[in-house]
Amino acid sequence: MRRIALVTALNLAAGCTALAGEELSGHVDKAAVRNIEVILAEDNLDQFGPSLPEASMVAQIVKNLAEWNYPVQRPGKEGFSHTLKAQLGRITHQGTPTGFSFNMGNSDPRAQEFQKADVLTIRCSLTSNKNPHEQVMSATEFSANPIKRLVGKPEAREQLVQSLIDHISSACYNLLDDLELDQSSSPDAPAAAAGGSVKKPRWMPAVRIEVQNEPEPASNKTGENAKGNPQTTEEPRKKVIIQNQGTPVILKFGYERM
Repeated sequence: MRRIALVTALNLAAGCTALAGEELSGHVDKAAVRNIEVILAEDNLDQFGPSLPEASMVAQIVKNLAEWNYPVQRPGKEGFSHTLKAQLGRITHQGTPTGFSFNMGNSDPRAQEFQKADVLTIRCSLTSNKNPHEQVMSATEFSANPIKRLVGKPEAREQLVQSLIDHISSACYNLLDDLELDQSSSPDAPAAAAGGSVKKPRWMPAVRIEVQNEPEPASNKTGENAKGNPQTTEEPRKKVIIQNQGTPVILKFGYERM
């Protein structure tokens, strides 16, 4: 599955969350990825209040990714082939990222706040422990408005931590998914049920974006026109499926031609 850079505002359990991704940069030997250590950088964690439970957050992130059968483990063990590092940026007030955007910012193009939003950028990197120059990175941007409403409220502390866990898990999932790793077994992956089938993951990333080429209509296949000249084939149509933990939203690009 390949993703494209896309921005959308979707009503999820945690609130209205915008998500945008960028293409992977860098290179790693995918065949060498065997055992991944997951770590959370301490940068900018102070903006969410004191004493975030970092160890338990990493443990839950590992569990979320392992449910998708990625070979991830929490820190503290030895023999890791790669390190998956998540780093949170400062929340900034900026323009919404390029792409699709719904219900984000002021709708009046003459207003100072036109298409502005508080944005939290989460960067994930996967680095080879044997060859540190082998590294891939990606960044995912989330609307920070739902999170900012929870900061400083003791009664909402658990909800804040869970929102951060889901955002970080989604950002790291995007990197692993774009890298198209072979999803080999993980110690924390869901066990196979009777008959060899694997249990469906309980955790879902905030947004999964799948792009498919639709089958070409029979009328568009290469042939000869009325003058006997070869008829060119139309460009394949794209179908974008946004899995948003609810009913999928399907966007089709191109026009119907019967």
